[in-house]
Amino acid sequence: MLTVALDLDPAQALPWIEAAAPTHPSLIDSSHLIDEMFGITNVPMAVWIDEDGVLVRPAESASIEVSGFRDMEISEDLPERLQLALGEIKKMPETAEEYRAAIADWVSLGASSAFALSADEVVARSLPRPLDHARAAACFELGQHLHQTEGKDAAIPWWKEAHRLHPENWTYKRQAWTLESTPPGEPSDLAQEVTEVYGTSWLDDVLALGGGANYGVTPQL
Repeated sequence: MLTVALDLDPAQALPWIEAAAPTHPSLIDSSHLIDEMFGITNVPMAVWIDEDGVLVRPAESASIEVSGFRDMEISEDLPERLQLALGEIKKMPETAEEYRAAIADWVSLGASSAFALSADEVVARSLPRPLDHARAAACFELGQHLHQTEGKDAAIPWWKEAHRLHPENWTYKRQAWTLESTPPGEPSDLAQEVTEVYGTSWLDDVLALGGGANYGVTPQL
């Protein structure tokens, strides 16, 4: 098992990588290349690749532990937006235990596992990439280049366009929003309230896309 962090700023991922070392191999993809290669649109997501380099499961949500937020009591004393966010989190499909068991089954049985898909099944389950999504990828990449060469302000218009063209791609959004909402050296701000710059927030976009039940790519196990 290999973990790849998607982050323009490697320093944001280093605490997690150092905590996993030396037993768990971890990499940083600061260019978001695996987004393009495998159709990663959120985190955590995973693809399964066998010993021969053959893709046996396409990109899908890949939690293996139940989030603590799911069991958190939604108290009326909490801020209204936090109550709403927690409510949407509780609506997200929960497949952590089933997904973890599926991985163990594949490790044990290999190609004989019921969870290892045929090539035709992989193609059928892979997300299509319409022209707008390809354009979004180009806009996001241009924004990365401008962020590195000209600064964040030059990148923002292109990242906004990437978000418009591919609204279901949360890696594009969360990457750009983190640069706005998280002070240097601080842990990532999960609320990502970026209305002043992007006119939205994580919660606003979750609701706009149909709520927590539609967040991510639910594994078909």
